[in-house]
Amino acid sequence: MKTLKVVLFALAISAGSLLHAAPKDLPETSEVAFNKEIQQLLKNVEITVEKDVVAYLIVRFNCKNEMEVLYVGSKNVEAGKKIKKCLNNKEIKTVLDPSIKTYKLPVRLKA
Repeated sequence: MKTLKVVLFALAISAGSLLHAAPKDLPETSEVAFNKEIQQLLKNVEITVEKDVVAYLIVRFNCKNEMEVLYVGSKNVEAGKKIKKCLNNKEIKTVLDPSIKTYKLPVRLKA
């Protein structure tokens, strides 16, 4: 009986320490924060599409941390123009890796 109590006590201590060591809130990576910021910028843009479209963006940043949209690849030309107009020269708050010159990201437009 004494051995059972010791084993249960050790199990309770180890389970408590595992729960204590688990991270509560993982910090956002710069890529996740960047994606959320792009979503917020495109949230209020009036783009109507008949079916779901994926646009591929290629952007770079100048010294003021402003986005320069280099390319928008999309089957819907009008949607591509609106995305470029909305995102071009917008300053972002997220600090990204300065060694990366251009970023490529997909943007999904839902019908």
